[in-house]
Amino acid sequence: GLVIRRSLLQDFGITNPRIAISGINPHSGEQGQLGREEQDWLQPLIDRYRQQHPNVQVTNPIPPDTMWINPAKAWSDRDRISLGHDAYLAMYHDQGLIPVKLLAFDRAVNTTIGLPFVRTSPDHGTAFDIAGKGIADPASTIEAIALAVELVKIRQGA
Repeated sequence: GLVIRRSLLQDFGITNPRIAISGINPHSGEQGQLGREEQDWLQPLIDRYRQQHPNVQVTNPIPPDTMWINPAKAWSDRDRISLGHDAYLAMYHDQGLIPVKLLAFDRAVNTTIGLPFVRTSPDHGTAFDIAGKGIADPASTIEAIALAVELVKIRQGA
């Protein structure tokens, strides 16, 4: 949460962020019926974070299969207001990247937050299998460069 909060402020100027946090288990564990991780350690961490950072709105664990509904609607409608949150924290790689790639495989950008410099890349990976064949779509690379430029300008106060 600290790295996300710092990045939202430093890179996007968001002073009172809203962060959605995914559960780990189906339906976020159903009060322990489908797993206890949410109850045993995730919710206590969220509660402690809220006490230490009252200006940050953090959700309770959201069921992983429904957390991406509002972002998907916002993406398809090109309506950032309906997004609902400023950041979405998935508990593991595929939980977060599957919905992103389904929505925007050709334009998604990976950015590594928490670094002292801006780092972006196309979200689709290296694509070594098509390198040099003249068939790669540069859209995600163009988006990654554009985001890097935007983030550098924001960090420099331009």
